[in-house]
Amino acid sequence: MGELSDRFSELMARMAKGDAELFRTVGEQNAAIRQLVEEEVAPSVPSGAKEAPALKAGPQSLLPKDQCTPTALKARFGSAAAAHVYLEAALGPAPTKKKTWDYLSTVFVSGAWATKARTLARSGPEPGSVNEEALAQLEGRLLRRIDQLEERIIELFEQLLQRRP
Repeated sequence: MGELSDRFSELMARMAKGDAELFRTVGEQNAAIRQLVEEEVAPSVPSGAKEAPALKAGPQSLLPKDQCTPTALKARFGSAAAAHVYLEAALGPAPTKKKTWDYLSTVFVSGAWATKARTLARSGPEPGSVNEEALAQLEGRLLRRIDQLEERIIELFEQLLQRRP
């Protein structure tokens, strides 16, 4: 019975450690999302502001990097118009109708249309008025980012579960 109790306490200690890692990861992801929202919607922050560790990971491409080259995109979609339609379905309406393979390749790699968020967020002569289309695009980007973060958290959680004997 003592051995069973020891094994149970070891298991509880490992679970506590795994929970701590999971909560730390979730906290970092929440901080990254908050910062992303602040950068997109709020006025620009001072240059000395700290960047969340989760955002330092780099851009989240829509396809694996090796499939984002113009040659791979041509093979996959056949025409630039088809690739453009795919991007509009994933990212929302395009700010331009540019359909060159190089441009589409950069959009696939970056996971966002190549425009400045500040210019999309402003509309009309009123400074500070928000464009509904820009908000919809921001919401789409945030939802994709949350889905990606959720996948990463699930992967981390599965790794923690696999460490158990």
